[in-house]
Amino acid sequence: MNIMTGVTQLLAKSLEKTMLKNLGENTVHKIQDRLFERYGISITQSMEEFEKLDSVLREFFGAGAEGLERKFLESLCSIKSKKDQTQKRFTISEPSIGQSILKAYSDDEASKILNASIGESWTILEMLEKLQIPQTSGYRKVNSLIEDGLLIKDGHEISTSGRKTDKYKSLFDNVEIDIKNNKVTVNVQFTQNVIDQSPILQTVYRI
Repeated sequence: MNIMTGVTQLLAKSLEKTMLKNLGENTVHKIQDRLFERYGISITQSMEEFEKLDSVLREFFGAGAEGLERKFLESLCSIKSKKDQTQKRFTISEPSIGQSILKAYSDDEASKILNASIGESWTILEMLEKLQIPQTSGYRKVNSLIEDGLLIKDGHEISTSGRKTDKYKSLFDNVEIDIKNNKVTVNVQFTQNVIDQSPILQTVYRI
């Protein structure tokens, strides 16, 4: 799993759901068929190659594609403030994504794993030993965080025997969760590498 896949895991399902809601099943199926015909990829896969989805949307909707992309992406996440260019904080707009992040940070072991891996890469075993988390539950938690896109692969280490072991770090540099009147607001700061290498976030940032 690379950096872009981490973001894709987090956003792709919700983006496809948003497209279905706004365009209807028939149109989304036509877009899917055209993506496969031209590039051999699905809508989910196009999240990592957003320019290909953009090309197909422009084929269907012309200049109106840009407005649709803006609508789709703002329904998932938006820039909290463009005034501070160094922070690039995003507000998660899609409730299901916010709930996924909230669930992870509400779990004691998962929260420890995410916090320990901010800005620092670890093998899974290093992570669990450092945090004194039992391997049985720890591996399960780590794998769940990877599947949700909240932990991303970040290099590897090679043992003296030549065995390669993947290292992981948090998708975020910072997470703020605010709960008021039963409404959850999640603001995140993605790592700079994530922003630089994610076509989706680059598009959101230009909006």
